[in-house]
Amino acid sequence: MPVVPDRATLTRIVHAMAMPFTVRLRGVEDPAAAERAVDAFEASLREADDLLSLWRPETPMSRVARGELHVDDAPAEVAAVLALASAWGKETGGAFDARLTARAARRLPVPYPPGAPDPTGVVKSWAVVRALPTLAAARAEGWLVDASGDVVVGGQGQWRVGIADPRTQGDPTGTRPVDAVALGDGSAPRPWRALATSGGAQVHDHIWDPVTGDVARHYLQVSVLGDDPVACDAWATAICARGPHALALAADRQVAALAVTGGRSEGGYDALTTPAWPSSWH
Repeated sequence: MPVVPDRATLTRIVHAMAMPFTVRLRGVEDPAAAERAVDAFEASLREADDLLSLWRPETPMSRVARGELHVDDAPAEVAAVLALASAWGKETGGAFDARLTARAARRLPVPYPPGAPDPTGVVKSWAVVRALPTLAAARAEGWLVDASGDVVVGGQGQWRVGIADPRTQGDPTGTRPVDAVALGDGSAPRPWRALATSGGAQVHDHIWDPVTGDVARHYLQVSVLGDDPVACDAWATAICARGPHALALAADRQVAALAVTGGRSEGGYDALTTPAWPSSWH
């Protein structure tokens, strides 16, 4: 059930793409309108999953990946996401690799040939961006969407967002964050601010090094801050996958990134940041 403690704030968790999405709205004028907007947001995410999931054999993306459907005959969203994944592969120097390795394919419940297209690294963020316009109907001053650790905010005001401790699985509430950043000021030309975190804290060994083909364990986790949720998602995955090589390229591209390298015996973590990271880690 939604939580509306003071008639000005609404928090609701919706489920799509096999994960929870938390939507928080501040300064809500009309709770009923806000509820309808979140309903539409959830429906958009579910529609994206129906089109793009590789975990279900009947989706157009799944059929394309198995060679049963040509991309030109699939819904336009399939071609758009595949093109986006390919573009991020080039932007990251191949660190973001949108192809299934044989080991990764064995983890899926649907059989795919090695090298099949796998845009999973950007599907969630693409689906969120696609759904965000529905929140305009919420009639709220500001909003935050937490997509299982990847956060995007918009509207007026700032949000203080913590980066979860990689030792914590599940809900990190109550644990000390690795770092915290302020997201959002509501000013053009930055209508959105995003923070994406990738790593093995929640799902172990699910990111692959595109050069070695082995599980990527360069860093415990990587967080990327920026204006574009898809870019943050792609860079976080790329840096996790390729390690120092991708982190150096991200620094050259003025990407704001924090890579947690290991834990300290006395507690806390060691981390590397690019110069653009706005943090006390510098």
